[in-house]
Amino acid sequence: MMAAFLFALICLIWGSTWVAIKIGLIGVPPFLGAGLRFLLSTLIIGAVLVGRRTPIRLTRDDRICILSLGLLVFWLDYAAVYWAETRISSGLTAILFSTMPLVTSLLSAYWTRTEMLSGRKVVGILIGVVGTALLFGPAEQIGGAAALGMLAALAASAFAAINLVTMKKYGRHSDTFVLNFFGMGIGAICLLVMSAAIENWSDVAWSRDNVLAIVYLAVFGSVIAFWAYYILIRQMDATIVSLSTLIIPIVALALGRLFLDETVTPMAVAGIATVLAGVGVALRPARR
Repeated sequence: MMAAFLFALICLIWGSTWVAIKIGLIGVPPFLGAGLRFLLSTLIIGAVLVGRRTPIRLTRDDRICILSLGLLVFWLDYAAVYWAETRISSGLTAILFSTMPLVTSLLSAYWTRTEMLSGRKVVGILIGVVGTALLFGPAEQIGGAAALGMLAALAASAFAAINLVTMKKYGRHSDTFVLNFFGMGIGAICLLVMSAAIENWSDVAWSRDNVLAIVYLAVFGSVIAFWAYYILIRQMDATIVSLSTLIIPIVALALGRLFLDETVTPMAVAGIATVLAGVGVALRPARR
């Protein structure tokens, strides 16, 4: 029951973050926006650790997880996602990022050897990816700049998959708040240094909307969602956890219809049905 609740929670929160990232990027360079998000998240988690009086004793496995989180997720993954969303739509970014479950299943089977690669899982994931493409089929023409954005989104998916199987292997006994505190801190420093080197901060135009978006992404999209995510990894296969990337676009579509009065097309309905069918195939227990 707890695993189902956490899975639903991360799908709901991260389903809303695609739009929040777009809003947060209005007037704010991508690396600066991502860096500020994780800087605020680090401060919040640090306050939680102080309040809990948590002793920090890092094991070898903790250090591996912290480096994986800090460098692969909170730096490279999010730098690629934020940069991609300046060149392609959030929907197309979601399509490309939905390849993560397939990469995760391959890494889990052939790299860490923590899961069996069954044909059922692969077929289910591929069906889900097709459904995501139907759900958010790109309406824009793909040019040179958009192609680079697409490559960045695919790279982000690979970084996230590598981190997921790493956390599954080494993070079973780690404190998720401690890991996220150090990981987000490393990511924030790397993003802000990158931003200072290549982005022009004098052109930043702050508004109520982009500030609220960054705060929302920091509190809900980072602190709460990643806390739930890494607890869930301990209870479920990494490949199954990664299937959330197929559900998240559906949540994004539903929230857009509910709050922004966006149109849900017949193609989108077909995409939703296909994604759910793919997830159902991947989750179906194997016959004995």
